[in-house]
Amino acid sequence: MKKKISITLTVVFIGFSLFGQGFISPEKQWNVRLVGFPGAFSTEIFKIAGDSTIDTISYSKIWASYDSLETWSFQGLLRENAKVVYFLPPQAGEGILYDFNLEIGDTAYVINAFCTDAEVPIYVTDIDTVEYFGVSRKRWHLGENGIADEYWVEGIGSLNGPLYTKYWYCIVCPVWELLCYHQNDELLFRFPGEIECYQNTVGIEESFGKNNISIKPNPVKKGNSIEILADIYPKRIDIYNPSGVLIKSLTPMPGQPFNIETNDLSPGLYILTITSRDGKTQSCKILVE
Repeated sequence: MKKKISITLTVVFIGFSLFGQGFISPEKQWNVRLVGFPGAFSTEIFKIAGDSTIDTISYSKIWASYDSLETWSFQGLLRENAKVVYFLPPQAGEGILYDFNLEIGDTAYVINAFCTDAEVPIYVTDIDTVEYFGVSRKRWHLGENGIADEYWVEGIGSLNGPLYTKYWYCIVCPVWELLCYHQNDELLFRFPGEIECYQNTVGIEESFGKNNISIKPNPVKKGNSIEILADIYPKRIDIYNPSGVLIKSLTPMPGQPFNIETNDLSPGLYILTITSRDGKTQSCKILVE
């Protein structure tokens, strides 16, 4: 009888050890892929290192590297309390980065690395459990009308990157997505279908500097039109769903403003790829509500 009780307790302990992972830890590393146009990538690497105290409140420092760990750029301060993660950017006030207490149907407001002065609304459409590399984690589906456009994963954070929840509310291009996540140098998440955790192509920064794209409004209500303004002259505009399936392809009229109608688009997240007359392309996210 004693042996059976001991085995039962061990199984329960192991099962619960897979859940309740905290977010802030110096043992973690996030590799975030930045996608500007097809075939062009760069990788941002995030880590937590060092502490700071402000008004008796203790914080951890979060850093980013854009050149394969050669140099690190300070991104702000983090603290965690009762499954809520707070972010203090260098030039703004503190706000909520994550709330891992949210339940299905809850609405909350968060900030990110780009929306530091304005809170971004999030709505939980579903919660389930997902397994990465043998570890089960709680996953939050964020979106509208039952359609998820982003995911939070317990212990990992946003699958856009640790500081990038709903980043497209404040910056449209390019696209950020979590490529890999490590803890104690152990790979615990990798973007589906990928092999390498560091991807970079020459000249991506130069291309972004030349091709500025403005899409407004974004998000857009279904039935309204989206106006596109770009430094490059669009030859073709392709709209893809998050799975990479081409939904429609559009050809702008020369010398005229270009609008995209959303009547035939279901609510959700889409990838917009703009191809210029000289063959350059750039991708952005749009959200139809």
